[in-house]
Amino acid sequence: MCLGKMNLKMETISIVFLSMNHILENATIFGYVNLASDLQRVNLFELSPDEKLAFFLNLYNAMVIHAIIRVGHPEGVIDRKSFFSDFQYVVGGYPYSLSTIKNGILRNNRRDTYSLAKPFGSGDKRLELCPLKVNPLIHFGLCNGTRSSPTVRFFSAQGVEAELRSGTREFFQSGGMEVNLEKRTVFLTRIIKFNVDFGQEKEILKWSINYLDATKAGLLTHLLDDGGPVNIIYQSYDWSMNS
Repeated sequence: MCLGKMNLKMETISIVFLSMNHILENATIFGYVNLASDLQRVNLFELSPDEKLAFFLNLYNAMVIHAIIRVGHPEGVIDRKSFFSDFQYVVGGYPYSLSTIKNGILRNNRRDTYSLAKPFGSGDKRLELCPLKVNPLIHFGLCNGTRSSPTVRFFSAQGVEAELRSGTREFFQSGGMEVNLEKRTVFLTRIIKFNVDFGQEKEILKWSINYLDATKAGLLTHLLDDGGPVNIIYQSYDWSMNS
């Protein structure tokens, strides 16, 4: 299957999803690689903002699965740095690592936690693909293959914003936040601590109410409204592979 460089749009996004399904359904890796190689021919600069957002979310999740199959699940800090930076795809003539997609594209060229430099230099053509504003919900749409990361899912261009909200809600309601009213303590996913895109802690707690079930939302609202201190404890992050 080949894509003409100018004939892109939803066909490209569908190919990424199809490729991801091939892996999840234990199809041959060779068939997947053949599909993924077609991404070299696409022109991402023709995509709408929502198409780009959905495309890069899907591409990241597909690449994570491929990388685990190809190089294995990273076991430590050094392995993780290599995993996210060295494994790359060529898309539309430009190289993309997992870190490049997350920090360069989806986070609008922001530095990674452990990096001193931004992913793209000032003249990099890929800067044109970055969103005008970073959507912090991307962190609940990106699956890195660990037990503590969000569930892998497919995003559509037509519904990507609603799908991100749904994924965030699912994550928070599945243990991403716990509230202990007696101890005035919130146990919060470490994904929040890993990323600066969410703002200050008190703002984060107010923001998160939108994604909690009614019981937890009520407890957290009570803690925030009564004027007393609220303790935040970040949950441990389980880096082991989610099988």
